[in-house]
Amino acid sequence: MSDIKNLYDRYNSLPTNELEDILYDIEMSAALTLGMNTYTEQQHKQVLRQILKERGVDVNRLFEV
Repeated sequence: MSDIKNLYDRYNSLPTNELEDILYDIEMSAALTLGMNTYTEQQHKQVLRQILKERGVDVNRLFEV
């Protein structure tokens, strides 16, 4: 659990637009590798989505075409 807290603390200090970019990059990277998400990627995505949700960001809109 301390890994998640460390990620949360680190990411929470960044501006929202940077968090959106990071999440988008992770998601697109996973799409290019046929959805092969590592445990580490899953942790990062979980924390990023949580923080963005707390900040009122509609994460689904990031991936709309």
